[in-house]
Amino acid sequence: MKKRLLACLCFLGSISLSCAAADSSSLAGRWKLDAARSSSLERWAGETMVISIQGGNVKIERHLGMGQGRGVSDTTFVRPDDRTATINPVTYWFDTWFSNTYIGGDHKKTVRGGWLANGRTLKAETTVVLDGQQGDVPVHIYDEYRLSADGRTLRLFELRSTRDQALTYVFTRE
Repeated sequence: MKKRLLACLCFLGSISLSCAAADSSSLAGRWKLDAARSSSLERWAGETMVISIQGGNVKIERHLGMGQGRGVSDTTFVRPDDRTATINPVTYWFDTWFSNTYIGGDHKKTVRGGWLANGRTLKAETTVVLDGQQGDVPVHIYDEYRLSADGRTLRLFELRSTRDQALTYVFTRE
């Protein structure tokens, strides 16, 4: 009886893991910021994001346009197993222009991630050191990338240790 119960639990666990993997692949694609539906922070000339998933790892590439063909890009790798941290180089802090902060410390960010809601939501927890007017400041960022039921909209909810309110960014699939 115990062996059957164990086999049944293992089978159900493998189904839930395969369902999470199947749903998580829906996040993959090219996304464009819908500024009108996002937090009212004046953004750059436009933002696009490409999410790719390979071998269980997630790659998030962001590009902010600065107008006249100029822009800046950032790539973040996330291993969504709730245990493994990835170390990502940071050459430019995207929010520099409105917060008067720059990347500080070792120019790296540490990211841990995991899947929520059967793979429809990716969480990423980032620690980074920023250089502000008063010196280096450690910052903790909690992001959730939530896919809509129809798969056409991606909402990024962002909580930062340096802000009182969460930011919400709405992206549409390109």
